[in-house]
Amino acid sequence: MNKWLLASGILSLLLMLVHVFLGGPEIHDPVLGSDLHPVVIAVLSVVWHGITVVMLVNGVLLLVAAFREELAAGVAWVVIGQYSGFTLLFIYYGLTQLGNLMDMPQWISFAIIAGCVAMGLRKAGRANALRSSVA
Repeated sequence: MNKWLLASGILSLLLMLVHVFLGGPEIHDPVLGSDLHPVVIAVLSVVWHGITVVMLVNGVLLLVAAFREELAAGVAWVVIGQYSGFTLLFIYYGLTQLGNLMDMPQWISFAIIAGCVAMGLRKAGRANALRSSVA
């Protein structure tokens, strides 16, 4: 079992719950109640729920990969790519639109999870190297 990937999966699922139950009322609900054009509201809702799905799928895949070593590298690289991308987007828009990183601190959670996944990838690589040197 890869404890780093297990922890990353749990963190991803916890972040999804924070997104839904704390972020929803703070961000999504005001968008729904706004005077924005209905198409804009619908698109923002799809994006909002799409991020929820990404965190759910990533969390489940990381949990599976924690126990299925042959999946570890593929799952890890995809999640690292997605969460690193989210991290960079939050940093970029925080700095360019808001002038700071703490009005949108979500980048911290995505960076932490991506780092944990990277540690899991490193552990999986060491395990594979050890196995091939024994064989």
